[in-house]
Amino acid sequence: MAKIKKIAKNKQNIKVIVMGPPVSGKGTQARLLAETLDIPHVSVGQLLHEIARDKKHPLAEEVAKYVNAGKMIPDEDLVNSLIRQRVRQDDCQDGYILDGYPRSIGQAKFLAENLSFNYVYLINVSDEIIIERVVGRRVCPKGHSWHLKYLPTRRAGICDICGGKLFQRKDDTKKIVQDRLKIYHEEMDKIISFYRRQGLLVKINGDQHVEEVFRDTVKVVVDDLLKK
Repeated sequence: MAKIKKIAKNKQNIKVIVMGPPVSGKGTQARLLAETLDIPHVSVGQLLHEIARDKKHPLAEEVAKYVNAGKMIPDEDLVNSLIRQRVRQDDCQDGYILDGYPRSIGQAKFLAENLSFNYVYLINVSDEIIIERVVGRRVCPKGHSWHLKYLPTRRAGICDICGGKLFQRKDDTKKIVQDRLKIYHEEMDKIISFYRRQGLLVKINGDQHVEEVFRDTVKVVVDDLLKK
């Protein structure tokens, strides 16, 4: 991927948003694209976790309340401010990949008013496949993740890495996933329409294998770079 990095560095300022439903692989694709283009991967989830763990940060206690409970921070202005501060840092001046944000139409409008992007990727995965991915997921006490169909262990019910007994998370049930998807569609459909009207939306078939998804993702950027 060295040639792609060189092309990207010469063109500079590649700014991408990666969106998608739960377990769509959007975080993985954002990380791979950032590594390939040699620009930062700005993960909102990771950013908030870092703030929550930093006892010296003035917002640590407030952010930790929501992060530790697995809930979204209701104060959109707070999240907007944190994102704006992060992407203004020196390492983001040649571009960045934004992952896990926006999560509301208000956040999308904030971005449009304050920042510009080249692409908004939607890793599009059918609800049926998402449900299958989540319901079939199994984890061990140390957090290693496996899947009954897509990533089975050598011994049924036993983690290949640590030997721990696998179990299904309480929220990895069909009913809970369906509820999460309903919430996702209610808000995300507005965001998708917003970016489609701006001509930024790029749909990627997320039903494919991770390598095929990445091939389609990086091809859009590289093809455009080569035209310039």
